[in-house]
Amino acid sequence: MNKAASGRRTETAPGRPRSRTPTAQQALDMSHRLLEALSEAHLDFARGENLQRLFDRLLGLLLDLTQSESGFIAEVIHSPEAPASLRLHAFAHLPWAQVAHEPREGPLPLDLGPGAVSEPLAPLLTTGEPLLLNAQQAAPHGEPLLLHLFPARTLLALPCKSGDDVVGMVVIANTTDDYTPEHIERLHPFVTTCCSLLLGWRGEQRRHRDEALLRRQEEELQSHRDQLEVLVNQRTESLLYTTVALEERQAQLLHAERMALLGQLVAGIAHEINNPLGYITSNLATLTQYLAVFTELIARYRELAEAASPGLSPPQAELLSRIRAYQEQEDLDYLLGDVNDLLQDSREGANRVADIVRSLKAFVREDSGLQELVDVNRELATTLKVVWNQLKYRSEVRCDYQQPIPPILGRPAQLNQVFTHLLLNAVQALPEQGIIEVSTRHEGDEVLVRISDTGHGMTPEVLAQAFTPFFTTKAPGKGAGLGLSISADIIARHMGRIEAQSQPGRGSTFTVRLPIARDA
Repeated sequence: MNKAASGRRTETAPGRPRSRTPTAQQALDMSHRLLEALSEAHLDFARGENLQRLFDRLLGLLLDLTQSESGFIAEVIHSPEAPASLRLHAFAHLPWAQVAHEPREGPLPLDLGPGAVSEPLAPLLTTGEPLLLNAQQAAPHGEPLLLHLFPARTLLALPCKSGDDVVGMVVIANTTDDYTPEHIERLHPFVTTCCSLLLGWRGEQRRHRDEALLRRQEEELQSHRDQLEVLVNQRTESLLYTTVALEERQAQLLHAERMALLGQLVAGIAHEINNPLGYITSNLATLTQYLAVFTELIARYRELAEAASPGLSPPQAELLSRIRAYQEQEDLDYLLGDVNDLLQDSREGANRVADIVRSLKAFVREDSGLQELVDVNRELATTLKVVWNQLKYRSEVRCDYQQPIPPILGRPAQLNQVFTHLLLNAVQALPEQGIIEVSTRHEGDEVLVRISDTGHGMTPEVLAQAFTPFFTTKAPGKGAGLGLSISADIIARHMGRIEAQSQPGRGSTFTVRLPIARDA
């Protein structure tokens, strides 16, 4: 009958010698080897050595010192939802040929799962006291649990305790002699070291888990930061785009307001000019008629003088002589011819003034906001007359309008604004003197307006930003950098586009493409 350790020596099985108590020298040597190995294990663990290799060495030393055949070092896993289970960290069984059941395979540490702790080891978890069994049956009955990995004749199970908690166990079996309470006392440092190593290993595992969790959290945080940075960049770009669009729109509104004010001023001035201009034009026409009467009358007087001169009295003959002398002195024939030329020049000048006033009124006419059929040839001609004073001193303007040109559907005031920007840019690109070519063409479903200059041209980098709002190569105060941007926006609202080609030193060409009216 098996008996647990009770402080008395247990009888051995029949035919076996009684246990021999080690001598003092043997006990001293055993303690010395054990303490040396335990100190070395502590140092190796502190250096980071693998716990399983440490336990393998310690278990091998323990089996050697106790003359045992088999044993294991295990960690006890407690769970509030399930029975306690074992996690093997080291085990050894020397006479493998006598094993009744194959051991469970797997890398260490090996979790055996709930139910692995059974009789006679189960009481150790509840009492926390060492278990010493001698004369154990060679083939115990029941399921092949941990104890059945080897046929145990004798058994010594020592708990690894931290306070009142059992954190592990050290089990050895089948010594050459019986286990005694002295073994329990001598192996106390061994058990304490195993408990310390298990607790240290648990701390390391907890630290590794915490570090892994911290790394995952840091990675998630970094991912959130990256996503937030991308979102911030997107929002910033969107805000910047919106800000630029608002500034451009504000500039357009300001420009439109100025154009409306200018239109009112020009309309008033044109009205004031038209009144006296009407008088001048009318008077010139009347004066031309009067001159024709005077010229005819003078001719008749001359005929009368020629016919009456032979029969004139001396005083009449003297008067006629003075009249003829004055005619020759003042060159009456030249005056009669020149006054016609002067009147013709005056009429042409008055007509030019009237034409300019009409162009100004057409150029600055109020934008109704509604689209209408537009003749681009006529609008170009109107714009040229308005900006002619800016062009005539620095450029030779060559116009080539296709006749007839299909009408487009658009807003004339806005198109005049585009043509003005392009023409002024062309003349400002000229170094001193140059040529500006203005042409129109009908290609497919589009009307093309090309404005070319022989100026200094643009580099590819400048050309790429030519339509960017507020981009300008002019000196500060010479331009806001909105002309081409506003023009491109206006043409886009007309369902068209502006194309630009340029080479440094060879000038630039801007082509406005506008769809023809569908009913044209």
